[in-house]
Amino acid sequence: MRTLFSTFMSHFIRQTSFDVDYAPAKISKWKSSRTGLLLTYIDQPSPVVNGYFAVATEIENDSGCPHTLEHLVFMGSKKFPYKGLLDSLGNRFFSSTNAWTAVDQTVYTLTTAGWEGFKTLLPIYLDHLLNPTLTDEACLTEVYHIDGHGKEKGVVFSEMQGIESQSWFISYMNLQKTLYDESSGYSSETGGLMAELRHLTNDQIRLFHKAMYNPNNLCVVITGSVEESELLDIMAKFDSELESLPAIPQKRPFVDSAPVEPLKKAIKKRVEFPDKDESMGEIVIGWVGPESGATLENMAVDMVGSYLTDSPISLLNKHLVEIEDPLATEIDYGTDDYSRTGLNLTLGGVPTDKLDLVDAKIKELLKEQTEEKNFDLAYMKQVVNQQKLKFVASTERSANTFSNIAILEFIYGKPDGSDLARWVKDLREFDQLATWSASQWCKIIREYFVENHSASIIGVPSAALNNSVKARNKERARAIKEKYGDEGLARLGEALDAAQRKNDMPIPDEVLVQFGKPDPSKIEFIDTNSYRAGSNDLKLDIYRSEGPFVKTLAKDTPEKFPLYLHFEDFKSQFATIHLVMSSTTVPAPLLKYFSVIEEIFTLSIKLPNGQYKPYEEVIAEINDDLIEFQFDNGFDSNFVELMSVKVKFEVKKYNRAIEWLINVLKYSVFEESRLRVIVEKIINSLPDKKRNDELMMYSSEYRTVYTDESIRKAQDSINTEDFYREMLQKLDDGKFEEIEADLNTIRKCLFNLPNMKAIIIGGCTGLDKPVSMWESFVEQFKDESTNEPTFDLANFPRSFQFRTEVGQKCSRNAFLVSSSAGETTHLLSLTPIPSEYLNEDIFKIALASEFLGGVEGPFWRGIRGTGLAYGASFRRIIESGYLSFSIYRGSDAQEAWTTGKKIIADYVSGELIIDAISIENSIAAIVNELANGEANPYDASTTKIIDNIFKKRGSHYIKYFLERLNTYTSEDLVYIMKKYFLPLFEADTSLIFSCLPSTATGGFVDFLKSEGYEVSVEEIATTGHEEDGSDCGSDCESDCSSCDESEEED
Repeated sequence: MRTLFSTFMSHFIRQTSFDVDYAPAKISKWKSSRTGLLLTYIDQPSPVVNGYFAVATEIENDSGCPHTLEHLVFMGSKKFPYKGLLDSLGNRFFSSTNAWTAVDQTVYTLTTAGWEGFKTLLPIYLDHLLNPTLTDEACLTEVYHIDGHGKEKGVVFSEMQGIESQSWFISYMNLQKTLYDESSGYSSETGGLMAELRHLTNDQIRLFHKAMYNPNNLCVVITGSVEESELLDIMAKFDSELESLPAIPQKRPFVDSAPVEPLKKAIKKRVEFPDKDESMGEIVIGWVGPESGATLENMAVDMVGSYLTDSPISLLNKHLVEIEDPLATEIDYGTDDYSRTGLNLTLGGVPTDKLDLVDAKIKELLKEQTEEKNFDLAYMKQVVNQQKLKFVASTERSANTFSNIAILEFIYGKPDGSDLARWVKDLREFDQLATWSASQWCKIIREYFVENHSASIIGVPSAALNNSVKARNKERARAIKEKYGDEGLARLGEALDAAQRKNDMPIPDEVLVQFGKPDPSKIEFIDTNSYRAGSNDLKLDIYRSEGPFVKTLAKDTPEKFPLYLHFEDFKSQFATIHLVMSSTTVPAPLLKYFSVIEEIFTLSIKLPNGQYKPYEEVIAEINDDLIEFQFDNGFDSNFVELMSVKVKFEVKKYNRAIEWLINVLKYSVFEESRLRVIVEKIINSLPDKKRNDELMMYSSEYRTVYTDESIRKAQDSINTEDFYREMLQKLDDGKFEEIEADLNTIRKCLFNLPNMKAIIIGGCTGLDKPVSMWESFVEQFKDESTNEPTFDLANFPRSFQFRTEVGQKCSRNAFLVSSSAGETTHLLSLTPIPSEYLNEDIFKIALASEFLGGVEGPFWRGIRGTGLAYGASFRRIIESGYLSFSIYRGSDAQEAWTTGKKIIADYVSGELIIDAISIENSIAAIVNELANGEANPYDASTTKIIDNIFKKRGSHYIKYFLERLNTYTSEDLVYIMKKYFLPLFEADTSLIFSCLPSTATGGFVDFLKSEGYEVSVEEIATTGHEEDGSDCGSDCESDCSSCDESEEED
């Protein structure tokens, strides 16, 4: 029904509207009859409003038009022709923007604390999508250019340079090009290959925009708490300014293209990736699966994927991973949700000489599963039930699942919108699959995984390729300088400078302030209810002192109950127990064992009555009762010197969750055969980790600044490599009892009542016997020798207490890791800051970090905007007592570092001025960050616990924090930059860690020495090459690798 809103006739006709049966969400969808513009609103309560503006994007080549256009959209619209206006306004309106480009879609995101800011930005953002400026100057800086020194740069180019030589990228790209015809958009690398980006023109990008970015190929998806009538009014006004639908309907990307067909024959293809370590390879196997609209079949193949890979007792893990001499360290199943679903198996850590054997073994195992006698129906029923619970839990926590489905429905669903309810409203597919027979499952495996032909990509590491890539890059650099000469390079530099000047044209203040500023008090933060019981005697104002649950707890608490209990309650059918412990109770030499202890939920159990349960049976039973279970560092990714056991479950299974904590922590058995498998997996995973440059940089940091008593160092994979190789040798030498004794010592030191705090989050008021249910747990873990807690929340271990002398001095040292295969640089600089959470300087550091490093801030423009690196950011790591500056995927780390240093020096000297509007915008960006940290009840609960119990910042911390921020002036920021930020770039007051290409190592060593640093260059030993790190000169070339890891920001 058409409705009149304000002065605009709305052409938006409601296609569907329904309540979701299993989550607190209502979904509605409209389509404009005039322009074809689509709007989907997912009404799910949250202080954060999220927008996903989706364009279906199809291209048949590797030019990178979809990805480059994604970047250029943010460079200004015809109505607002200013680079970074979206982000500058976004900061001001408690918002952040981002985007992603996939094979079949480009999606622009807007995340805002509250509806007030979101509604202002919505039409401005959409205008950028449909009417971007697409200037040649923006294309030059954002996509690709050669600078005045002959170096290849560009924001997109730097991004692709950082991934194009990585094994996963090479394998997956080859899979796509093998599964799909070369004329299919599904075979394209939409990010853009470097060879193509070098020749991509702005005219090509403009033509792509004209073809794809039309109102009838745009769907606006919004989640959170908004005023629906106001939303429709805004969209009606925006829609009225757009061109009407063309007389001849436009082709619908992918849907109106040639249909995708499964392969006519099985294909196996060997591809090489550059790596000095040739010991471990990888395999990707793909199939073209069901049609996107076949919901039952798609759900069925998803369940098959989980049946094959989801746990240690899944079929493929059981035969390939959880065995002596593992044939793989990990196996993952995933889908590409295209017009026909792509079904993908990925295997990592496969011994290179066993790659073909493993590929054949997988196909043999799949074929066996087409016979009912081999199919485990009981396990599949368990998988279906657990996946159903995980799905419901994810939708209860966040609307992300629904937004992703809404985007897919826009691209592939029926034009009338009817598929949205069919795909989302209920759980009928789960319920149907729960009744399936073994015959039905065998049929689906036969149809989609056996008779359906596969493409196998065998990823083989090659030292020869690694050498040739380095030689080719060196030759390209030489050829560029020869081609252009000094004069030509000077002209390129001048053109680049001119482009940057035009791009960085200041946004007039009147443009930024004309829209006003939202009121942060209107943001409705989520409130949860806190309760305490047992030995929890904390006097905090968050705890409820009256109400039904307070009475329940009092009545249910046994006298002098010795277990610390904290309950954080909100409406939910699920609950999560965090059992938090201190690692300092464990002798330091034993901390390296923790990668074994992490597997404690996958061990056999021997109960006091003599009953023995093998690990396969344990895992099967745990999967029946628990949705999530893990042993890990810290509490909710904070306080990594603590350890925690986390289990998530349906509220009705509270008793079973506690029973599992007892049985796993007390009665698990360390068996030689199982231990050997775990250790071999750890060792075999090392080559993959060494391929990740960022992880190797952090490894260098952890091994340098933290002592052996710190979990950060004790769990580092490079630090523990020799330890686990020696452990495997001990097992070979018959010394299992020594290892078993150590592991049982850890169990005794860690899992005892004085060292445990129990935190329960979720539907607490629905728990049966919330306190007394723990009596058996208390009996099992009480320590007769002491009643005094060994884990004291008033003084728990923090990372800054475990710094080495080098970490404390934080002066004059630079530690480089040379990467044989990497093409970009990761860099980290550290300088000391206070470790007290309420220290006034910490608040000023937070504001200065946002001002300098925020989107469209000075570092964004000076480093990312000029193509020196894909990212540059600051972090305040209060637990460790450090401020860090990091460069991510740097194409020219030396210039990026120098540029950063100059920016801060210019603010300190007064050459650059900090304006009031930028301070306001930085504070608003912090408001958005705070709201995002509490976007759902679970996150709001953990934030509340962290602030009040661990960080002791109090229940009014956010209000106090914002009050303090609003008192700071430009003088305060200059003071704090001089005190903490400038020292990041001075040798006397900083440490530097970096992982960089071996071809760039020598020059960077010379540069750092000229800055006053003593430089060490490390080679990470490859299999069969046990080399120590060494101090090297400028001619050093060495080898490294890595995996994604970052430190928490406090």
